[in-house]
Amino acid sequence: MSGMRGTAGWILSLMLIIGLAAGCAEGGNDAGRAPEMADAAAGDSGGGVAAGADTVGGGEFAGADAGGGGPSYAGELDFDGEDIKVDQVGYLPDAPKIAVLEGDTEADRFLVVDAETKAVVFEGAIGRADIDTNSGERVRHLDFSALTDEGEYAVVVPGAGSSMKFRVARNVYYAPFFDALRSYTLGRAGLAIDDPVTGLKHAAGHTQDAGARLDIDHPHAPAGAKIDVSGGWYDAGDFGKYVTPGAVTAAQLMLAYELHPEKFGEGQLKFPAGFESDVPGLPDVLAEVKYELDWLLKMQRPDGAVYHKVSGLAWPGMIRPEDDTQPRYVFGMTTYGTGMFAGAMAMAARVYEPFDAEYAARLLEAAERAFRFLEANPEPVVVKSERQDNGSGGYDKTGDQDDRFWAAAELLKTTGDPRYAAYIGGKLGHQLQRDPVIIGWGSPLALGQFACATAEAGDPAVKASLRQKLVKAADDIVERIGRDGYRYALSPNEYTWASAKNGLAKAQLLMLASELEPKEAYLHGALDQLHYTLGRNALGTTYLTGSGTEMPNYPHSRMIIGTGTYIPGLLVGGPNKFGGDPELDRLLERESPPPAKAYLDSNGSWATNEYAIDYNAPLVFVLTYFAEP
Repeated sequence: MSGMRGTAGWILSLMLIIGLAAGCAEGGNDAGRAPEMADAAAGDSGGGVAAGADTVGGGEFAGADAGGGGPSYAGELDFDGEDIKVDQVGYLPDAPKIAVLEGDTEADRFLVVDAETKAVVFEGAIGRADIDTNSGERVRHLDFSALTDEGEYAVVVPGAGSSMKFRVARNVYYAPFFDALRSYTLGRAGLAIDDPVTGLKHAAGHTQDAGARLDIDHPHAPAGAKIDVSGGWYDAGDFGKYVTPGAVTAAQLMLAYELHPEKFGEGQLKFPAGFESDVPGLPDVLAEVKYELDWLLKMQRPDGAVYHKVSGLAWPGMIRPEDDTQPRYVFGMTTYGTGMFAGAMAMAARVYEPFDAEYAARLLEAAERAFRFLEANPEPVVVKSERQDNGSGGYDKTGDQDDRFWAAAELLKTTGDPRYAAYIGGKLGHQLQRDPVIIGWGSPLALGQFACATAEAGDPAVKASLRQKLVKAADDIVERIGRDGYRYALSPNEYTWASAKNGLAKAQLLMLASELEPKEAYLHGALDQLHYTLGRNALGTTYLTGSGTEMPNYPHSRMIIGTGTYIPGLLVGGPNKFGGDPELDRLLERESPPPAKAYLDSNGSWATNEYAIDYNAPLVFVLTYFAEP
């Protein structure tokens, strides 16, 4: 990492984050408490000792600290984190707390010290050494789980320096939760924004989407016909808008709300002026998702099929959204996108029904119309022109079975109509036999499996089988975490495009399994994935803008570069051993880094340092369980 800190916007964002966390700690609200977790044992630490314990190496203590009673650390605290990796945001008081020490050392003990006073609050034994294959590092674990007092600390190993600062607190994850969820608000298309929280300000962008033209002929209208596809979220570092990641992202946010509505409320996202909901009592998260759902509804054809995406014919430069004035087109149509649309709309129908019954009925009608199109077209259909990927991402795939399955499962859960169960049994029975895979636009299979497993109208035997599959998948993830030096869930070949998202998507599967069969190991495994994302990794950086000490300073984002405003809460792709952009390809050719180090904090590396709405979705989902105001 370069160690550089970026622009004044970065400093402003960090000050705002710190202020928000402090304000939440003082004020609080009734949004609920994080899941209760039993006190963790000290593990490899061999039992911690409180401040005032015996020495840990000659000359490291300087007598009692100013607070009285305990020893203080006499060495320098550089907080560089070069050899000692921690979650730079922090740890929950009652959860496991492990730092990772890299390299060789003659020391056999470590300290945890107060970051301000240097008071020693914990001492423990350094764990045994192992080679972590994904990073190529020799690593040891420093387990300080027995430390439960709230405060700001650093881990110290004599001769190896100190970690970066981190907090132990019950509300430690609220700031990244707020930022990650609010990133969708800051990515709304078609609206001018003047945001007092981040300073983001720009005029309404892509207003031409209200009259975007069809790229090719469709049954109801010829090429060139105008369609209103205004609104929605910008997908990523570009200004395209895509059905498949949009639908699966909206679904994950809605599922987070559906499972834990107490974590969400009105006023939570501090909407900029003009962004407020006109639905009384609607929690902010659902108001935000509604902005995307309204756009998705515009993408549906009269016959129920759904267009693929909206973009221009050329990639825009790194400019402000309002400066991209090229004509915009509505491209393509796919049955897999239609299936994802139907699944998201069916879920939305039941989520929004208590707040706006008329809107919920409209959502359900759209889902059922899309499903009828799928029934009438049993084979995959992909309609695509030669030019449609000239200025936007492809989001291509061939099959659509996962998507049909998810659609039918959500419709079964929402309506209770047995014909959807019959459709699954008759047309998609093989989907019931498959092992779960991580949720994303490439496959919403696990969303369908969870919907089937929790549908009141579902067959009891089918529900039991799917529950077992989800639990077995979670057990496998926990086993993989236990074999990794940084307690990360990815195997070497999974350090690919969006690896940071994929690790959190595995944490998401753990939480879904925990809903079906609660296990402490699932909660702890999910936290391990957060720890990795927030700094306890081989590069010692967080992969979330605005969180931690070392973070992505130069994400590939037209919004950030064009407006000159650093935006917190964006999860970047993370290490990618397979390449995909010129800068990353040169790094791989020149240095051949191990998988976990194939990353560049550069706005030219879209294969490792770009944000996308579907990257943030599992992050928000997992943080929902652990974020406490």
